[in-house]
Amino acid sequence: MEQTLSISKFTSTCRNNFSPYKRKRKKCAPTIISQALQTSESVLQANPSTSSYVDNDLATCHALPDPITSQSLSSLKQIHAQILKLSNVTSSAVTMEKLIKMYLYFDSYQLAAAVCYMALSSRALSWDSIIALLVEKGNNPYGHLLVYRELHRLKIRFSVMFLVFTLKICSEIYKLNLGLSIHAALIKFGMADETYIMCSLMELYANCSILDYSYRLFYEAPIKDPVLWNRLVALYVDKELLSESLQLYNEMHYYGITGDAITISKILHACGKIEALREGEAVHAQTLKSGLSCNQMVSNSLVTMYSKNFSIDNARKVFEIIENKSVVSWNAIISSCSLNGFLKEALELLDGMVESGLKPDFVTWNCILSGYSRYGHDYKVFEVLRTIVGNRFKLSSSTITCVLRSVSNQGLLRYGKEIHGYVVRHGFMGNVYVGTSLVDMYAKCGSLTSSQKVFDWMENKNVYTWNSLISGYVQEVQLNKALELIRKMKDKGFKPDLASWNALISGYAAQGLSTQALILIRQIKSDGLKPNVVTWTALITGFCHKGEFGEALYFVSEMLKEGIEPNSTTVSVLLRACAALPLLAKGMELHCFAFRRAFNTDIYVATALVDMYSKSGSLRNAHRVFKRTNNKNLASWNAMIMGFASHGHGKESIRLFEEMLKSGLMPDAVTYTALLSGCRHSGLIDEGWKYFDQMQKLYNISPTVEHYTCMIDLLAKTGYLDEAMDLIEKMPMEPDVSVWGAILTGSKIHNNLELAETAAKKLYRLEPHNPAIYLTMISLYAKENRWEDVEDVKVAMNALGLKSRFGWSWIAINNKVHMFDVERSTHPEMGEIHYKLYWLVYDMKKMGYEPDMSCVSQNVKSEEKLQLLMGHTEKLAVTYGLIRNTRPIRVLKSTRVCNDCHTWAKYLSRMCDCEIYIRDSVRFHRFVQGKCSCNDYW
Repeated sequence: MEQTLSISKFTSTCRNNFSPYKRKRKKCAPTIISQALQTSESVLQANPSTSSYVDNDLATCHALPDPITSQSLSSLKQIHAQILKLSNVTSSAVTMEKLIKMYLYFDSYQLAAAVCYMALSSRALSWDSIIALLVEKGNNPYGHLLVYRELHRLKIRFSVMFLVFTLKICSEIYKLNLGLSIHAALIKFGMADETYIMCSLMELYANCSILDYSYRLFYEAPIKDPVLWNRLVALYVDKELLSESLQLYNEMHYYGITGDAITISKILHACGKIEALREGEAVHAQTLKSGLSCNQMVSNSLVTMYSKNFSIDNARKVFEIIENKSVVSWNAIISSCSLNGFLKEALELLDGMVESGLKPDFVTWNCILSGYSRYGHDYKVFEVLRTIVGNRFKLSSSTITCVLRSVSNQGLLRYGKEIHGYVVRHGFMGNVYVGTSLVDMYAKCGSLTSSQKVFDWMENKNVYTWNSLISGYVQEVQLNKALELIRKMKDKGFKPDLASWNALISGYAAQGLSTQALILIRQIKSDGLKPNVVTWTALITGFCHKGEFGEALYFVSEMLKEGIEPNSTTVSVLLRACAALPLLAKGMELHCFAFRRAFNTDIYVATALVDMYSKSGSLRNAHRVFKRTNNKNLASWNAMIMGFASHGHGKESIRLFEEMLKSGLMPDAVTYTALLSGCRHSGLIDEGWKYFDQMQKLYNISPTVEHYTCMIDLLAKTGYLDEAMDLIEKMPMEPDVSVWGAILTGSKIHNNLELAETAAKKLYRLEPHNPAIYLTMISLYAKENRWEDVEDVKVAMNALGLKSRFGWSWIAINNKVHMFDVERSTHPEMGEIHYKLYWLVYDMKKMGYEPDMSCVSQNVKSEEKLQLLMGHTEKLAVTYGLIRNTRPIRVLKSTRVCNDCHTWAKYLSRMCDCEIYIRDSVRFHRFVQGKCSCNDYW
């Protein structure tokens, strides 16, 4: 560290050390000195400073150990010594400026300060010039503070702007102690009440995390002028105290002070972030009165505020009136549409931006990509990524995390590895968010080993990083390892949050380990955490994934006992449970709850409602919800297409599919499964072949076993059994139970016993304990009066311990389920049900109904066969619904409806003028006025 010198001592030392110049004074004319300074300055320009600074000691500042640099500094001192001998040169502003610039270049801040003192004392230079020279130096804020300290020691009176400049540096490098000492000096000199100094002090305290000091300073100010108000409000927004910033802004407005453009922009940012639409509209009104609405920065902020409050129409209106729209303006409205799911409109705006003569920048494309990622259009994300890379934009961390999310959703491990390589090459591994996304991507793509490696390599981790790995182990059902990670997490000083525990709870619940899941909930409480709605939703979701929907509904009541209300995710999960059972009344209650909480606008809740209504037999309500849903995603379209398909409306499924394509959405494998199911349930052979061929040719979707099953079932049911067998031979995968089951069903419909036996042999090997296979063969053999074969099949069933009769039907009345089982017909009102049923059949026979005895596979007399037909569970359930005056009657059946029950239901719907829904194991049947929605094709 250079020794501190006074001005007089410095001058004396220079004269004593450089005596040769004393003897040759005549040769050191001002022109020669100026040439020397110019030579030194040329050295400065040829060798830009790369000196470093020490961040922990303001008094120490090291220059690079370059001998050439050292010699130049020595030469500069010699030149300066000679200058001091020439009084007429000393007063030269140009000479002083060059000396300061050279000393700053060589990081000799104390000597630079000494020259500054001389220049200011002689009024050769102004404070503004000194600030300009320090700003030009620019790379060492600690050196600037050394200049301040030296000048302060020399007792010079600072200008306001120099003090503002110094406080700004303290704020940027978080030097609170020095800032406090400057504040004390300002009070001593009577300068602390200067407005701009107070603003700088407020910023210093805010940046050093003591915003209370900023507010106190403002509160104690003798005059609270608009500049102070604006700065305080802006600081509160910058520190994410958004609600408090709105209160301050209202108070400021109360005193009649209008915010400037920067403050208005920041307060609009706060309104957008906390979704305070009403307050944002009030601010908008104030900008119109003050004339600031024409300010482009304010207009852009208004667009963003409205978009974050889901008020797209207002955002568009503000955008339309902006004159001379900049790239920032276009980016704001494009981001608005992408954020809210209006992706088609975002692309139209992008075209408009190009037509206006502006070139989309990285932010523009990143907005489009984020929108696609947010709404699950993963392949569109990859297309936009190719565009970004093709334009040679460097990816940001947010772009990488969005792309990795899409990679995770699609399970594209190879692409994930490529992005990992990009991350390593471009130095993103130090970013904790990118690292966490990589951990999550590998875990979701099934490469838990790679996920663990990335996790181990990461230097910076947060709770989300740990949670991603924990979720990965839960996904792979390594629950003990996940629990061990939570223990390690605690050892490393990270406190597990509710997300950590929720992942484990969901894992245990999904495995049916409800006791362990409840133990974990107690563990959460013992750790000082309160289980929230996410915790209970994780538990309920786990049970739903396991298919234990009754248990899921039970834990809803437990959650309500804890005083916790369901959120939109909980409602979505519960709606799926209602759809699976199905419980239409309970589903409608949830719909009302969602409407009251405005959850019905949530795309996932809306999709779950469509699915629930479809599976509960209320197709009309499903379609009504679908039409009212904004920002439909692919899952919404798929749910509605499948709803039409399961109800036998194949042509409606096709119409909706074509409408989806026009909206710009691309189909996936699930879409084609739903579409082919519609063709399958409606017997649409030509359309089925068309879309089956189209899926790979147009959209590169390889048919799965589900798609082949749909086509084989369609061919078999319509009598094209040979074509169905040919398609089986062409399958690239082994046919499974569903494929051979379709052949068996088609063989039964068309009485092809030989082919049925072939299919049955395959099924016996694949699923030897499925009683439906044996019962179908018994029915076929009985129809052909091959009673010996019937007995052989029954013997085989007995040997395997299978029941010769199985199945059940149930009906929900007043939120209570009434089940009718083949083996246990123990309903308390069974006598009344049978009595009613017999009278119904008696009346139906007068209308032409004849029981179909072929539906009974037992070799018994006609009277006994009639008795057996009367015991079919769907007849009992429908009759009970009629007794209880339930309208419409909705019955769920575990197996396919037989021909006799189907005919009986048609007669009943006409005779009693009632609407009957029967959902069997394959599809829906809606009986109205003697007709069924399936058109007798099932």
